[in-house]
Amino acid sequence: MTKSQRKRIISADRKAILAFKSRGTSAVLPFQADPDDHCETSPLAYTHIAPLLHFIAGRLGKKPCDLEIYDPYYCAGGMVRHLNKLGFQKVHNKCEDFYEVVSQKRVPSHDVVLTNPPYSGDHFDRLLAFLEDNDKPALLLLPEHFSKSRKSSSSNDSNDKFCFLSPPERYHYWTPEGMRPALGLDEKKRKKQHRNLVLGSRNSPFASHWFVCMSPVVTNDSFVSLVKNGGEVQLVEGCCIHNKQESILPTAFKGTIVQSTGEENNGGKKKRRRRNKKQTNDPPGDDHGGDPKLGPLG
Repeated sequence: MTKSQRKRIISADRKAILAFKSRGTSAVLPFQADPDDHCETSPLAYTHIAPLLHFIAGRLGKKPCDLEIYDPYYCAGGMVRHLNKLGFQKVHNKCEDFYEVVSQKRVPSHDVVLTNPPYSGDHFDRLLAFLEDNDKPALLLLPEHFSKSRKSSSSNDSNDKFCFLSPPERYHYWTPEGMRPALGLDEKKRKKQHRNLVLGSRNSPFASHWFVCMSPVVTNDSFVSLVKNGGEVQLVEGCCIHNKQESILPTAFKGTIVQSTGEENNGGKKKRRRRNKKQTNDPPGDDHGGDPKLGPLG
């Protein structure tokens, strides 16, 4: 490799790093947003929902790369990259005010709504109102307690509208750099936060799972039956489908080890090595009282 070639590679790397570091602040959001809502979905969560997207595409007579996916809530655009890597190329998630788009009747053409909506304010109710008239399948990532404590005035029970996909481990959420002030964190704790150049700062404030509405492609009951019969739909190992939210067992996720998703898995081996080294260096007779505490993952 020549010196000029090395310089070009280094220059390209620096530009890519700068783009990742600034992606959360490179665009001014055209809507008011609660800083606590600035969290992007884990890449792992999209791998869990991919079989459902493949099923929808097949029933519509489309290839997965041609399935039109609409995420109306913009954070920093990471979900487009994650879904593109899974083979879904037609993903609409742009820096625009969803409610203004709806009021101006500019909703883009789409086959399915796939979103991790903001949890503050009345966003959930407004999203449900949109879905009522949209007549498209919807896959929503929400806290497992959400529908129990936040019922929409326009809806009776989430069990009437959704079936549920539960993951085998707790999802992490990622805040792109610069999008949320480190309020309440001293410098020492801030430095200990897990960071990823591509994804941002990691947090896991609550357990969450997917709320799934397959209508009008198929009824939710029919879809659950298809999954449980093990025919047309094969879920990712460890994921489970449920007719009712109450059938989902309480999630503990203690000591969760995140499955490898490329971007999201870095740093895990280092933490385990440090933990093993600490245990090896403990003085003889030092009693931890059972299994060592792994500490918070978020």
